[in-house]
Amino acid sequence: MHQAQLDLLVMAMQDGDKRAFALLYQHYHRDLHRFAAYLLTNPAAAEDLVQNVWLKVSRRITRLNDPAVFTSWLYRAVRWEVMDYQKQAANRQQQTVDIATVAAEFGVADSQQHADDSNDLSNALSLLAADERLVVQLHYLHELELGQIALIVDIPVGTVKSRLHRARKQLQQQLQ
Repeated sequence: MHQAQLDLLVMAMQDGDKRAFALLYQHYHRDLHRFAAYLLTNPAAAEDLVQNVWLKVSRRITRLNDPAVFTSWLYRAVRWEVMDYQKQAANRQQQTVDIATVAAEFGVADSQQHADDSNDLSNALSLLAADERLVVQLHYLHELELGQIALIVDIPVGTVKSRLHRARKQLQQQLQ
């Protein structure tokens, strides 16, 4: 779906159009669930949290002034919901990444014969700082733009760039 179509759907949803809400839900839900599951490493809890976000979005959509930032707004809402959940549960689990997707991005084949390479990548990713793992995940797995990531994580675009650069450099060094 093109950005202009998404913007129109957001405006329609702000006007109370339930069909627009359903279309936006269908467009974003799977990626939001994947993002929450990445942050939690618990798919069942992730589903519940994403559903909570959609409920909140349905009540707060009129507060959004710029439909163009809807994607970032959603991801940010999921991130906050997850952080609240983690605080309440006091259960800080190690974050994981879909190794196959990131491995493909860094040129490591995802097959049986390259299991060692995937393990190396997994180990290399686990050595990254949590902030760097998060921007790598948002950029490579969710294919979000740097500006969107900056809004989600609440940091300047330059900081996103430097974290990605630092993460790439560390991964390259560790994988060689």
